[in-house]
Amino acid sequence: MGDNFWSYTVVFNVRWLLSRFMAVCAFAFLAGCRDNVVQPGKTPVALEITAPAFFVYSGGTLQLSAIARFADETTGDVTREAVWTNFPGHAGRVKEGGLFVATLDSTGIETVRADYQGQTDSVDIEVTKGARSLVIWPVSLTIASGGKVQFAAIAEFHDASMEYVTDKVSWSVSPGVAATIDSSGLFRSKVGLNGLEIVTGMFQALSAQSRVRVQETLDNPFEMVTIPGGSFVMGDDDSEWPNEKPAHEVTIDAFEIGKYEVTNEQYVTYLNEALVAGEIMVESGIVTGRKGPFAWRTYLKLLGVPEFPDRFIEYVEVEPGAFVFRVKPGFEEYPVVRLNWYGAAAFCSFYGLRLPTEAEWEKACRGGQHLEYGTQDGSISHDLANYAGVGGDDVFNGLAPAGSFPPNPYGLYDMSGNAAEYVFDQYDENYYANSSTENPTGPGSALLTEISPTDRAVWRGGSGLIAGQFCRSAFRGYIEYMENTSLWSTCFVGFRVARSLP
Repeated sequence: MGDNFWSYTVVFNVRWLLSRFMAVCAFAFLAGCRDNVVQPGKTPVALEITAPAFFVYSGGTLQLSAIARFADETTGDVTREAVWTNFPGHAGRVKEGGLFVATLDSTGIETVRADYQGQTDSVDIEVTKGARSLVIWPVSLTIASGGKVQFAAIAEFHDASMEYVTDKVSWSVSPGVAATIDSSGLFRSKVGLNGLEIVTGMFQALSAQSRVRVQETLDNPFEMVTIPGGSFVMGDDDSEWPNEKPAHEVTIDAFEIGKYEVTNEQYVTYLNEALVAGEIMVESGIVTGRKGPFAWRTYLKLLGVPEFPDRFIEYVEVEPGAFVFRVKPGFEEYPVVRLNWYGAAAFCSFYGLRLPTEAEWEKACRGGQHLEYGTQDGSISHDLANYAGVGGDDVFNGLAPAGSFPPNPYGLYDMSGNAAEYVFDQYDENYYANSSTENPTGPGSALLTEISPTDRAVWRGGSGLIAGQFCRSAFRGYIEYMENTSLWSTCFVGFRVARSLP
């Protein structure tokens, strides 16, 4: 009996344990089923896909949510339970959990669909270009308390195109004690307060910063003269050059313009600040832009050329691996030259300024009296201006320190002679025949955009290196092929700054 008894006992115990285990499992299963039973009021009757926005840049991500509305009028987030798909799938993929991942360097429209317990919703996601660099201008600015300035943001995309994205940037200012900034990039400083404010612009995954010093007593490095608004006759019907014809009446708003031409010392200050900010780079004696609408454009040629060998600005190593720009001693107050239109426009934008338009420049040059030359009395002589040759007060065989001769009636120096000056406008010989009569900006864009290498930039005012007849208020010069850094002509062209009034 012993062996049979023990065998029977073991079999009985195994069967009993197995039956108990199955009973427990059945109970748990039934309990689980009871827990998962959809209550009558919780039957989904609609589904909606939501997101912070329905666009994303290539290479970026966008989290989508699926919100169900139930029969009892309540709602619930069913993002994780929903089944996600998208079509056609060229510009991105939606993953489990509603995360949409845009494909790098691809753009287009993707239709994303979510399904949950018989309910469906779909949305179109626009995949836009991805930016690889962002610049906000101005980069360094001093502003009077109570003043305001409009910031601009320019993005360069992976396809090498550029675009103003000012209205798409998220703007902020820190610490925000002395100023505020709104969603459009308009910076407003507060009356009676001083301080340093850092403006940050964010676009896609990029950010850029600017330093704004708010001063109750403004210490502006650029002395400016206000030119009143009004009408004047631009051009000269008696000229031998057809590009000055027809003479035509132009009306412009009041604006400010630099009292002096920008000097080597001022431009070196800019170069060093722009180098630290990553705005420029230097290679083989050529200064090139790195960001903004002038990225990869040549700004400045540091080395001389056979016809004009002297160099006023140097790039020197002050300690191992550390380079700075500096002015050749004795030339600090001379007007900066040997730069092209890009180098002048980038300088202005860095400080929240701009180049004067051709119409503004001519109005300022004529001194409010329709002067033939932008001198003290409208005539030309070596006592009043620096142009080719020497005599009288003109002892300079070439350029002279800025402000060496008497100002014109508006108080502006060197409007005729010394360095020729870039203006904003692109050159068109026949532009005067079609020019706007209200604040003309030339044949190109009214925004600060690039000049094509095949286009021509206007210069005005003559130079210490060319004859006096080219220093007339109406004379229009130009430079072709701005990428050609060996051009002799760039060796006599500088610029002065301008600013619109509120």
